[in-house]
Amino acid sequence: MPLQLPNLDDRTYDDLVEEARSLIPTYAPDWTNHNPSDPGITLIELFAYLTELLIYRLNRVTDANVGSFLKLLNGPDWQPSNDLANDIRKTMQQLRQIERAVTCKDFEQLALKADDRVARAECLPRRNLLMQDFETDRAGHMGVLIVPKTAFESQLPDILATVQKDLEPRCLLTTHLHVAAAQFRKLKIITTVVPLPDVRDVDLQNSVKQALKQFLAPLTSDDKPNWPFGRNVFVSEIYQLLDRLPSVDYVYTANDNTATDIKFDLQIDAVDRRILNNNLLVGIDIKPYELVAKLTDTDITVQIDRPIN
Repeated sequence: MPLQLPNLDDRTYDDLVEEARSLIPTYAPDWTNHNPSDPGITLIELFAYLTELLIYRLNRVTDANVGSFLKLLNGPDWQPSNDLANDIRKTMQQLRQIERAVTCKDFEQLALKADDRVARAECLPRRNLLMQDFETDRAGHMGVLIVPKTAFESQLPDILATVQKDLEPRCLLTTHLHVAAAQFRKLKIITTVVPLPDVRDVDLQNSVKQALKQFLAPLTSDDKPNWPFGRNVFVSEIYQLLDRLPSVDYVYTANDNTATDIKFDLQIDAVDRRILNNNLLVGIDIKPYELVAKLTDTDITVQIDRPIN
């Protein structure tokens, strides 16, 4: 369907005269005779007539003028086709494409387009990733974190270089761009579950491990974004996830409600990432530039507690 050319100005002669009359008290309060016989009103009507003629011509742009406008938009080497409506549509679609990186959304979308091997991109404004400085505010710096598709993880250095090369010419002047690999927080999860009577222990362990892997994975099986950047991991979510599994009767908790049997074994430095409430573990703090690392079977310990009949 061809694009309809807009009416560039729909004001009529009467609209123009009325608008001019309404401005007289503001700019010439001593002018009180607004009758058609007044010379000033005659001039207003004359100018309104001439303006209406110009508006009429403005709304009747010829095909030659449209072609000239399209050439200005597409560049001097552009050649029109025999279908003017199609040329207009293609030019408008091209204008809607993001070519400059200004906002965080611009950086993320352009990074995904720069290389088909990129699965996720996260923009960190005012961060100097070249110095591995993820916390300090640095004016003029823009950081972009890249997560490659699973099949291309070994090609990450080449992917980072490709995205950097593509984004740099699109940045505003004085912008210092840094493209780096996403940061991952390694977790080990320990949980105790009570299975249904007819469920084998090995089947229960496999289902729990698979559910946790999928829940916290940075990417889905088809390389779509999954766990968000910077989202904390809460114990309550783990309870809810496991309690919904068809092979699980319930997830074990301490009887006095002062402890939880879902535990996180963190591989971290001196920084304590635990989120506590009255000394009870609530969750794990994940920074805005971090994702939860892909879990393996060794990262998940499933303890099975079968009630004594």
